Amino acid sequence: MAKVLIVEDEEGLLEGLEHNFKFEGYEVLTARNGHDGLKLALKQMPDIVVLDIMLPEKDGFTVLKELRQRHRDMPVLVITARNFEADVLKGFELGADDYLTKPFGVKELLA
Repeated sequence: MAKVLIVEDEEGLLEGLEHNFKFEGYEVLTARNGHDGLKLALKQMPDIVVLDIMLPEKDGFTVLKELRQRHRDMPVLVITARNFEADVLKGFELGADDYLTKPFGVKELLA
């Protein structure tokens, strides 16, 4: 069973994503801040990380950078309400595999 880690501080979105990934057959891990998200990613080695950028304790860009320093091949999908071109480019420069801006459709995410 594929394992996904969702790092998101917005409770409603986190629960919705968790429900949809479980429905699609994934084992789901969740974290509500960047510090816990990075710790879980390094310990549990998920098949994919869904990572928000604006997080408490440690922002998603920092998590992505630290994750890439240790695990180059772990797929990371960045999700954020910030759709500024500079943020998108920074995400890709730091090693994001893809970038979705909120709001997004569940089918788009799962694809």
